[in-house]
Amino acid sequence: MKLKTFLFYILIANPCLLFAQRESVYMQNKMAAPMREFTYYQSSEFELKNGSVNVSLQSANGYLFQINGISPKNFSCNKRLNQNQFKIVLIDNRMNKTYVSNSRSNGKILVSCRSRGVYELVYEGDIFLNNQKLSVQANLLGKVRKLNDLKTN
Repeated sequence: MKLKTFLFYILIANPCLLFAQRESVYMQNKMAAPMREFTYYQSSEFELKNGSVNVSLQSANGYLFQINGISPKNFSCNKRLNQNQFKIVLIDNRMNKTYVSNSRSNGKILVSCRSRGVYELVYEGDIFLNNQKLSVQANLLGKVRKLNDLKTN
């Protein structure tokens, strides 16, 4: 019986754990038609630009999910961030809609450190388009790359 249990973990459970660690964005809208599934094709981009850490993940089917404006001093291992420490934006290019976080969002981010300088951001909260609420859970992985600071006029 132990051999069957061992084979179960090797062949079934272990691959499931690998898929669970991938990046993802899940969206749920209780008041309107279901959203398309967020299917990404590239890894997240983590950028340090103009004194803020900005993270984005683009989907293959018209979505762009962004976490913007995280202060570098708040971007550290095992740090929990509240909604007033970042901004969330979800752009749906196919439907020409943009959802954003606001004071009603109650979003939270957990910043975790992985090996070799890779960060993991886990977000959970609500974003809005007018009064339409969209609940979002996201898991993003990547290394922060520094870009030249841009000067504005």
